[in-house]
Amino acid sequence: AAKRNSATQSRSLVASIDARRDLNVQWTSELEAAQQRLQTSVSALDGNATLPLRPFQGALPWPVRGGVSSRFGRQPSSRFGTSIVRNGVEVSCSEGQVIRVVHEGVVAFAGQFTGYGNLVIVEHGERAFSLYGHLSSIQVAQGEHLPAQAPIGRSGLNPNGTAALYFELRVDGKPVDPLQWLQKGIP
Repeated sequence: AAKRNSATQSRSLVASIDARRDLNVQWTSELEAAQQRLQTSVSALDGNATLPLRPFQGALPWPVRGGVSSRFGRQPSSRFGTSIVRNGVEVSCSEGQVIRVVHEGVVAFAGQFTGYGNLVIVEHGERAFSLYGHLSSIQVAQGEHLPAQAPIGRSGLNPNGTAALYFELRVDGKPVDPLQWLQKGIP
């Protein structure tokens, strides 16, 4: 009876590991699909902000105070050996913190976006964009011109239920590592 119980527990453990692996693969493919939809949406935007972003590389203020919990680029997503490519960073912060735009621009999108929750995209001219996801609330509207450091909303929860801000920068329409553009040191 003990051997049968041990075998049942082993099968149950293997089934649990398989289920977690399958869930991780599903989550990874959903994130990749969301990133592709976002790329298509950003590529279609055509704003007319006046102050270019490029001269401010390394000097942009942080959108919120907090530590970087997920970095830009290819990252392992679990102990099962899979990985995902992150086009931005996730900044851990308390829920409800004010999120501020990092540079002058025009709101190109403000609303729900699958995979990113409430999302704000600000166009800075010359195909440069900043993206702010996982917001609990949005206080700007599409077409609104924003000065640098204007509040755009409040931080919310990521898909795992952790308070965080998803932040992405695109220069020439392509994702770049935000840590190379923001002021050095975490605020």
